Amino acid sequence: MKRLRVASSVVRNNATTGKLLRTPSSLLQNPSTFQSRPALFLFAASTNTTPWQPPILVRPFCHAPQRQKRKDKDRRGKDNYDGNPNHQVNSAADTAQPQSSTIKAADDADAPNPFDFSDLQAAFDQAAGRFADDLKKLRAGGRFNADTIGAIRVQPDRKSAQTFPLRELATVAPLGGRRWSVLAFDEASVKAIVSAVQRSDEFNQQPQRSDENPLELTMTVEPERADALVRRAREVCQAWRTRVREEAHRRAEMHKKWRAERLVSSDDVYKLRDKLQKLQDERMNAILAKEKEVVAGMMARGA
Repeated sequence: MKRLRVASSVVRNNATTGKLLRTPSSLLQNPSTFQSRPALFLFAASTNTTPWQPPILVRPFCHAPQRQKRKDKDRRGKDNYDGNPNHQVNSAADTAQPQSSTIKAADDADAPNPFDFSDLQAAFDQAAGRFADDLKKLRAGGRFNADTIGAIRVQPDRKSAQTFPLRELATVAPLGGRRWSVLAFDEASVKAIVSAVQRSDEFNQQPQRSDENPLELTMTVEPERADALVRRAREVCQAWRTRVREEAHRRAEMHKKWRAERLVSSDDVYKLRDKLQKLQDERMNAILAKEKEVVAGMMARGA
């Protein structure tokens, strides 16, 4: 009998416990039940556990995304890695960047300065020196001048195309009147001097050898009239102007090329054109002033 009482007691306790487990909210709503049987409520609350759930595999938004190790195809900087996580490896593009910037700087240094007209000024000065020398010879008397005779080109060796001015092979001195003396330094160059005088457009004559000195030649030069000298001086000045226009035209073509290559803007092209025209006008005015000066001197001497 004692065993049956224990079993029935256990059954009653289990039934009461199951009822509490099924309706735990009733205990919370009835405070008297909690006060009368606190141990039973604690047992029911402790046994009312949540069912097992599998772990969440999806990473919440509050966490940073997991980054996988990137496979570097060209494995740049692998040999220079020292194990430091903060180590920075320069890529090939970063390494080439200083070189490319250096090359660009060199290209900028080699690029022409559009507003630098020093080359044009040098060409103008070279032409001015040449034509001013021709005017000087004409002003001194044209063909009837030691400088004009000494400027005849002589070819000492027929096997070589190299020529020398007559003043480097002989001395030129007036003998009085219309006669001039040409004294050669070497007898081997006498024939070459005679041939050079015969081929010259200004003299076109055969010098005569002296009976007393085999190194000396004599030639007759007719003085030019003043009007002939003036005509020749104007021809020299016209050739001078043509040379200036050619140099200016060459520079203008360079401006067009720079514009096609987008090295200068449209506004720069207009500025360059104005600057070029100004330099050309300055040279033209200088030529005109020189021409008037030379012509006035020739006419004054002819009068």
